[in-house]
Amino acid sequence: MTMNKRLADFLVVSDLDGTLLQVPSGISDCSRTVIRLFTMLGGRFTVASGRSPLSVKNALKDLPLSAPAIVFNGGMLYDYQKEKPLFERFVPRQTALSAIRFVLQQEPAVGVEILADNGRMYLPRCGEYICRHTAHESLPYVVAQLEDVPGDWYKILFAGPPPVIARLEELVLQQEWEDAYFTATSQTYLELMPAGVDKGSALRELCSRLEVPTENVFAVGDYYNDLPMLQACGHPVAVGNAVPQVKLASEFQVLPCLDGGVAQLLYELIRRYGN
Repeated sequence: MTMNKRLADFLVVSDLDGTLLQVPSGISDCSRTVIRLFTMLGGRFTVASGRSPLSVKNALKDLPLSAPAIVFNGGMLYDYQKEKPLFERFVPRQTALSAIRFVLQQEPAVGVEILADNGRMYLPRCGEYICRHTAHESLPYVVAQLEDVPGDWYKILFAGPPPVIARLEELVLQQEWEDAYFTATSQTYLELMPAGVDKGSALRELCSRLEVPTENVFAVGDYYNDLPMLQACGHPVAVGNAVPQVKLASEFQVLPCLDGGVAQLLYELIRRYGN
């Protein structure tokens, strides 16, 4: 990092779950204070998450972002100031239907969420882990038959116990999915995404729109689905609780999520460039 830059030159993008917050405790007061200070002094801060715009808003509460957020694991850039998407991509419907049927044939007890373009979450198959997910994130949903779910779909989330999700991941990766792919976003979640869409592609789109060179971007993550984002930025950072692959892909590490790793990074940037 060169010392002649200003805080306003930088964009910091943080993953949410496992990086900036832990369910159900949320974002700590310390992290909120440092994020507010960082943005007040001119730095730009936003988040990148697999969550929907509503779920991210619920997690942020009154914490403002100074740049559009990456949501749906890169399927959308959402501007909370204008309250509208700036960019969006969808999973082909026939591919999604085939994938859901395949998964349920292999593991009938797995829960299924469909995130549709009308802003609603549809549950063609519920289950313990889906119930936990909707409760923890305070998300409204509609129970519907698979064939009755309308519109275009941003992504499909499958939820279940870690051993089941690990087995499913192995099975789906042996298949070919037209214009879509599977990615694990936690030990209990497996998601179907549009081909070519991830947090890295969304970060490049965001940088282009903000006219921020990627060399001025710090991205912080903890899990495998954060790797494309870390590879797309100038300064990849891992929180202390990150999986080994994320640590290996990072320039340096900060404290674990629960100890305020993102706040540590922002404070260091303020200390170096905040004058």
